[in-house]
Amino acid sequence: MQYQEWRDKIKPEKKIRNYQHIDDLVDLNLDKDFNKIVHIIENIKNHQFLPFIKRAETVIRFRKNKEGKVQRASKIRPIMYASHVDSHIYSYYNYILLDEYESYLKNLGINENVIAYRKVVIEKTKKGKSNIHFAKEVFDYIQTQQESVVITQDIEGFFDNINHELLKEKICKVKNVYRLDNSFFKVFKSLTKYRYIEHEDFEDKKIKRKIKKHKYAIYKALVGIFKENKTNKGIPQGSPISGLLANISLIDFDNDIRITFPDIFYRRYSDDLVFVCKKEQKDLLLQFIDKKIKESKLKINAKKSFISYFNKVDETIICEKVTNGLHKPLGRNYVDYLGLEFNGTKIFLRKNTIQKLKHKQIVKTIKRVLNNKKQERRKPKKLRNSTIKVRSNYLKRAVEVVNNSGVKKQVLKVTKDRNKARRIMLKKTTTQL
Repeated sequence: MQYQEWRDKIKPEKKIRNYQHIDDLVDLNLDKDFNKIVHIIENIKNHQFLPFIKRAETVIRFRKNKEGKVQRASKIRPIMYASHVDSHIYSYYNYILLDEYESYLKNLGINENVIAYRKVVIEKTKKGKSNIHFAKEVFDYIQTQQESVVITQDIEGFFDNINHELLKEKICKVKNVYRLDNSFFKVFKSLTKYRYIEHEDFEDKKIKRKIKKHKYAIYKALVGIFKENKTNKGIPQGSPISGLLANISLIDFDNDIRITFPDIFYRRYSDDLVFVCKKEQKDLLLQFIDKKIKESKLKINAKKSFISYFNKVDETIICEKVTNGLHKPLGRNYVDYLGLEFNGTKIFLRKNTIQKLKHKQIVKTIKRVLNNKKQERRKPKKLRNSTIKVRSNYLKRAVEVVNNSGVKKQVLKVTKDRNKARRIMLKKTTTQL
């Protein structure tokens, strides 16, 4: 019964994962494939986890330099893809552990503080909240204060530095057990002493032939190619259970903040922390955060630590100044959180968010054209200049949740610019075909 409930709750796009891997695709919509996964889970002690495939995802960022000029920079984020069978195994254990984690958060009274990798429901619509909702809740709280200090911080290399021993202890706390049972421990071990191969190696034709030839002795085929995490820290970012484990790794930190500073506003979105406190609490809070994060064998990223000072002047909330983690003044008057900016009166889409949305739509257009063979015989459809449609779910949500003139103007401009870029890219790509 529990297996069927898990199957029913999986999103349609997660029931079959279409990326290439060592093993074949597994479709949980098919009873044959579903029963196969159930059989493996029930006999997990005999299962051999396959190596992850490590792929570097490049995120384009646009930042201003000291002269105020916008410069393009790239951030490389390593993502690990589990095999098709293993991803469903991790998904099942995530489903089981998530219920226990939710109960644990509720008992501690911190279920509103941890907001990533969970479905936080909107009471009216029963739909899940997005980053926009979470950011607006922070900004709304700032507006209720006469004066406040907003501290935003980022944990450096979060997934790569999670301590294995501490993580195991905290999983036991959540599960209310003295030690992990053999089945869960095997899953835990596969995520801490994980093995992986680089995507470039996986794409090599010789290696693909080796994998096909030694299908049932995969590590024999990959001798000298696969790598293994031999340290006592780090979990792969990208597996269906990694986000939940990352949340669990900081349960003591979350609870310590609630107990020691019960009157401050605190939210944690994975490794992004935000605190809203009074000026007299700031120094003590910063010292406490630093101490507790170090106890978790982690470190705050000083480059992404910002302190924003808000004050009410003539019934209007304004951001008086912003400093970095070293208390050095910065040339901006807003707090930046989860893709949105807030200056005390208005909320705006972050510049980097706008660039991401434009870039994402252009890439989608190119892929659609290249993948559609029929497009070779057709002329690209003309986009009407007279009608501007907001096609992005993110932009629609931004207009709906934030609902101010600043964001509406930004969304209109982004949509116009993006539609113009799509017309150009459609024409260029179709001409190349």
